[in-house]
Amino acid sequence: MTPDLLYIPDFIDDHVTLLDALIEGVEWDERMRARKTASFGVPYNYSGMTYPTAAFPARFVPILDALEATLGFRPNNCLLNLYPDGKSRMGFHYDSIEELVPGTGVAIVSLGAQRVLEYQLITDRSVTYARPLPSGSMLYMDDDVQRSWLHGIPKAADVDSPRISCTFRCLRRV
Repeated sequence: MTPDLLYIPDFIDDHVTLLDALIEGVEWDERMRARKTASFGVPYNYSGMTYPTAAFPARFVPILDALEATLGFRPNNCLLNLYPDGKSRMGFHYDSIEELVPGTGVAIVSLGAQRVLEYQLITDRSVTYARPLPSGSMLYMDDDVQRSWLHGIPKAADVDSPRISCTFRCLRRV
């Protein structure tokens, strides 16, 4: 048994330039110990923190266009998670689908060092799956994946360079 994921390995072309531009050009929020964050688009509440409205960088427009063409909806928010190296991690969790426009899910565009996204079946944690996420790839998790699987990024001792996870959502507007 595996989660029903849409995975596209070479989703964006100039991922190295985008990684460098984001690392240098984003005002990173450093309130979390394990990673740095930033948010673009409509306001987003994440892990007890509120991110205000922020315009998408112009470099995101081609990604938003490609996501809309591939998934059938245009995300209105992107939460960035910067993992400086393999010591950075994200514990197992599922994303809240109540705050999403129904049927839109979460798309992850990975930049930088390859990391593995691990899954555990919620009803039987012994059922696992691992999906490597190389730079430039896109992984889409629909509502059913969020209802059935936990996911997380474990530490990776062999990784000494940064990774940015760009998580795109279409949030309900209140």
